[in-house]
Amino acid sequence: MTSPEQRSYAGAEFRYVDRTVLIHNAAERFRSEMLNYISGRLEEFSSEMKQTTYISPIDSIKQPIMSALDLAAINKIEDESSSSSIDQQNDDNKKVSIAFPIKIFRILAITDLFELGTIDFRFDVILWNFSNLSACLRLWLYLFISACIGVYCCFHFWAYKRLSFIPIVSSLNTTEKSNKKPTSLLIFDSIWFTFYCLYIGLFLFFPVHYILAENYPIVTRIIILIEQVRFLMKSHAFVRENTPRAILYGQIYSQKDKSENITENKSNSIPNSPCPEFSKYIYFIFVPTLIYRDSYPRTSSVRWNYVLSQLAQFVAAAFFGYYLFYRFCLPVFRHFKLEYVTVKIFVLSILNCALPGALFLFCAFYGFLHCWLNAFAEMLRFADRQFYSWTATSWSIYYRTWNIVVHDWLYTYIYRDCHKLFGVKYRFVSMYAVIFLSACVHEYILALSFGYFYPILFLQFAILGLISMLILPQRTQNIAFNIFIWTSLFIGFGMQMCLYSIEWYARQNCPRVVNGPLDYFIPRSFFCHDV
Repeated sequence: MTSPEQRSYAGAEFRYVDRTVLIHNAAERFRSEMLNYISGRLEEFSSEMKQTTYISPIDSIKQPIMSALDLAAINKIEDESSSSSIDQQNDDNKKVSIAFPIKIFRILAITDLFELGTIDFRFDVILWNFSNLSACLRLWLYLFISACIGVYCCFHFWAYKRLSFIPIVSSLNTTEKSNKKPTSLLIFDSIWFTFYCLYIGLFLFFPVHYILAENYPIVTRIIILIEQVRFLMKSHAFVRENTPRAILYGQIYSQKDKSENITENKSNSIPNSPCPEFSKYIYFIFVPTLIYRDSYPRTSSVRWNYVLSQLAQFVAAAFFGYYLFYRFCLPVFRHFKLEYVTVKIFVLSILNCALPGALFLFCAFYGFLHCWLNAFAEMLRFADRQFYSWTATSWSIYYRTWNIVVHDWLYTYIYRDCHKLFGVKYRFVSMYAVIFLSACVHEYILALSFGYFYPILFLQFAILGLISMLILPQRTQNIAFNIFIWTSLFIGFGMQMCLYSIEWYARQNCPRVVNGPLDYFIPRSFFCHDV
């Protein structure tokens, strides 16, 4: 016969086993439901990609000289119905991207509750990154005033002041000599061009000097550097688009008979002033495009519910990306070199963090290019919402469409100017100038944000990407190439995340290899362990 203590112990053990079985069965059912849901959503997403890749590339190869992507950099969408359909298509394609992170977060949260009794989610890294938010906002305000008021006032002064150096001649007495620029005008334009180049140099130097002297955290450094690049691109677009306008107005101003009849012969090609209004420039500063125009296609009203939804998704994507980094990458690399590191541990760490790193960068991609830009476009009633494309079937199309906002600027102000300078014969030089400049700017932001030069992104972008563009087909409708591109991107993004994290914590835990400025360029992770 069993004693009461033995019976109570057996009952407790049975209840414990029964509870374990119930938890195991619930986890299995949840996993099967999750896999079925993800597979169904991926099949819908694949069918949508097949439809979009079947339609859009045909339009892009109709122009034998200039593709539709090239024309989009110059002539933006002209009606609201087109942008609304693009906006709706983007929203439909993002259902998987929203559901998939939610499922992952639920799995990790349930695992933490079963193992730890609470969700392992702390904000110490976020608090450290935003510890000097007030100083960051103050520096951003200085950049805004310099790029907005400073650039516009200087350009306005130059555009109107140069008119006083232009001699007014009658159209009856026009000669070849009168068509030449006066020496005083050439000197005046040269001086202001020198000032413009000096302004660019100072605008690049002082923010970098300030964030390094004040030892800004990573996130606030990234904010300042991205805004610095954005303001420079906006300022250059404004100056580049309106300089021919000021010169053309000066030529009309020099013709006495024509200048008296400007209002009578007004057309789209003849400007009515050498400089646009300040309101147009301030709108351009905040609108999500880098191509300056005096007017843009506008929507009829602002959908504030849509704005709040996009901002909420942006915050959710930022927190989920932080959770992925905090849960998977931070524990792996935080104690780098505090314990012995072998080749096996080194490789397994990279492989284990490849998928979380790729998802982290995917959250940044979705949160900024989709949520943030759409929120500002809606608030400013900006009708063109085609900021990116997910359906690239070749590397050349991917480089043009993964960030259409930046590509438009690079094509309009870098590729076309280089194409005019070098000619059709050296088209490859113009193309590589765009790729090289883009890779340098990306590496510039990462190097100054992390505090070391580790050109993983530059090698992948400027060298491996160029080789892939030359080897793989330029234009194809095969959906397999889209799958190959996304697989390569996830592997590449994961490798970037892992290698940059390894180098960051190696510099926290490992001694210097060399002293002086050379330490900035020599990776410590190469000499920090036996590999």
